[in-house]
Amino acid sequence: MRVSAPAELCSSTAGSVAGNGVTLPAFLRLPRELRDFIYEQYVQVDGGYIHSFETNKLVQADGGPISLSLALTCRQVAGEMQGLALRLNAITFSTHFSESTRQQAGLFNGAIVNLVYRKKALLRKLIPRLLSYDMVQRATDAFPQFAHIFHGWTPHQDIAALYKQDFDCGEAPSTWDDFIGFVFNLLSKHSTFHDEAELTPGHWISDIPCNIPVLGETSPEPWLIPNPSELDRLAKILDVEPRAPAYFARLRYRYSAASVALKFLHGLPSSCRKEVRNVILHEDCESGSNAASHGRGFIPLCQTNRLLRVQRIVNVWSSVFRVRPELRVDYIMRSASAENSDIVKDDRLFSSTITKAVGAWIAEAQALLSLGMPQESFSMLLDGNPTPEHTSTVFQIIQRDVAWQSALDAAYDRGHLPTPTWYERRCRAGYNYEGLPAAMRNMSIAGAGGPISCNFDVGEPDDVETLLTLHQGWTPKQWADHWGMHQPQSFQTEHPLPPWHELKWLRVTM
Repeated sequence: MRVSAPAELCSSTAGSVAGNGVTLPAFLRLPRELRDFIYEQYVQVDGGYIHSFETNKLVQADGGPISLSLALTCRQVAGEMQGLALRLNAITFSTHFSESTRQQAGLFNGAIVNLVYRKKALLRKLIPRLLSYDMVQRATDAFPQFAHIFHGWTPHQDIAALYKQDFDCGEAPSTWDDFIGFVFNLLSKHSTFHDEAELTPGHWISDIPCNIPVLGETSPEPWLIPNPSELDRLAKILDVEPRAPAYFARLRYRYSAASVALKFLHGLPSSCRKEVRNVILHEDCESGSNAASHGRGFIPLCQTNRLLRVQRIVNVWSSVFRVRPELRVDYIMRSASAENSDIVKDDRLFSSTITKAVGAWIAEAQALLSLGMPQESFSMLLDGNPTPEHTSTVFQIIQRDVAWQSALDAAYDRGHLPTPTWYERRCRAGYNYEGLPAAMRNMSIAGAGGPISCNFDVGEPDDVETLLTLHQGWTPKQWADHWGMHQPQSFQTEHPLPPWHELKWLRVTM
């Protein structure tokens, strides 16, 4: 409900005379509590505000313009209403794609991908030559959760984990990337770094050169949309252009809702930004630059504004579930019509990809507190709409997988299987993310609360003791061989969603 408060309310007509001889407007003679109630009713909008990327302005949830004309009637009313609209109305942001931003978003995504890839490729050559005990100690102090990576290491030895591609060591992928970047930066300070790096075989890095001397100092935050000068700088360092392998001109590169919100909020005057209380991030489409990690960008804002609440609503079908890695190129390179691509048409959501995809989002959300996010400031809702019942069925794959991870750990603890090293455990089939079983258990308990929730029934995890009994006497190889035997092996979407391949094909320009 909105209360109309025309300017006449602040007219001096029928006013009274204050002690100093000044005539007070009728409205200002009302008790302050009543005036505050009128202000609240006036500024509150059903559904709050939504952000338009094209105009970088806010509008009402129904698309209408925001009217705050009451605040213009006089200085006192303006002061009493200051910041009230931002305090009372949630602001909703969504993912963004447009032709005007396609290339910039694509090049930035390519820069992020290339940066991590090239650092890992260089680490393969440089670790045995340059890594020292002092560097290891500094890396361990900065990232104690990865100290086991260096156990048993001696100079001139290789550490394959540090350059393994498509690997996150069971932690939040962005945290692992930070660790890789930290180690690389340590090596880049070595006196012979440049000479050694220049001698690295080109096919280890890329056929396209990069500016190696400044690579160690290059760590863009993937949740911050770069301005043109920053994008040009990254392009020069990494030689990322529309012709580069990490960029595909036909892809609909999107900015995440989190990135869009951060750009808007950082553009506000600090006096306005501190008044914002509720931000809703509607991640309604797949976006790039490790979108799952973009909640990290809100840590400084929430530390400064302890009353700010950020809710991230992530649609699992449109944003989280992904096509199989081996079919990504097919989605990009096939003919312009999805109907003419038999390979793409036959694609399904494969069960073997589900837990890793969902687990990455959960791991990133779990990592926020340890990175400085204030308690209660951030929450994430996994959105199963528009087919919540079908989403519940799909999530039974995750419940099965986390039970297997817990069963393997129990088998190690009880001596049923040889105890692997810390690193071996995290590389074995059946392991996904360290905190995933606990997170799924919490989401299975009705009313448990916590920063991560779902709007559908996630079901109950498989019983660990039953798994151990059924697989008693199995060798590690048998566990590994049976890990991928999910039932069913794949899923199709259900109405009103389009078929799986069309849902994912929407990322490609027709």
